[in-house]
Amino acid sequence: MNQAETTSDSYTLLLISQPSMSVSALMTCLEKDIHGDVELVTPDEITDKLTARPGLVLVDLDAFDEMATEQLKQALIPFADQHVFALLNAHDLSAKELASWPFIKGVFKKEDEIRHLCYGIEKMLSGEYWLPRHKMAALIHYYQQHHQQAIDEQAIVLTNREQQILRHLVTGASNQDIASALDVSEHTVKSHLYNVFKKINVKNRVQAVFWAKNNLSLIGSTGLEDYPGADDDHR
Repeated sequence: MNQAETTSDSYTLLLISQPSMSVSALMTCLEKDIHGDVELVTPDEITDKLTARPGLVLVDLDAFDEMATEQLKQALIPFADQHVFALLNAHDLSAKELASWPFIKGVFKKEDEIRHLCYGIEKMLSGEYWLPRHKMAALIHYYQQHHQQAIDEQAIVLTNREQQILRHLVTGASNQDIASALDVSEHTVKSHLYNVFKKINVKNRVQAVFWAKNNLSLIGSTGLEDYPGADDDHR
């Protein structure tokens, strides 16, 4: 996968914000609770800092007005496959607003405690999303209303393993759950998901679930055999 394999034992946490006392206090608290460095990144440093090495990126929405937020979003898109992204200090975002951040894997509200924030970070680094269930449901409904499209059965070919993983994904299973069910490593699951996302042209897990619910039955229960060595990375 393009996105680096990042673990909670060693990673860089990048906080995109503006310098302030409250931001400094937040960084100090985070450094006490996580196994990694916390680095402040201002908008004009994004290209240099995000190119340097992969990590988890928190985008502090409190630090930017609407126009600056939109510019920031566009600046981050080229790094979508390199980092794990989450929104910090997010107000009650609508499904449309969340959908405009297709590479975001987590959302934290202003009132969330540091303990909650750190736990969510750990989950995202293990391949999970950190979104309330009602937000996930709202996103799927949004895609149903705005992204209905028929598929060309000949254009999209999924292997048996890729179809298995998609079916597990629809149930809400995490990467760890899928790995346990299929007796493969989480790395293997992530690699398959990366390939599936490219094939079905989606940007994130929610879009993949929506696509699978609407289209997986059209492909059928069987597909191509997986290429030799596809699941060599067994646990």
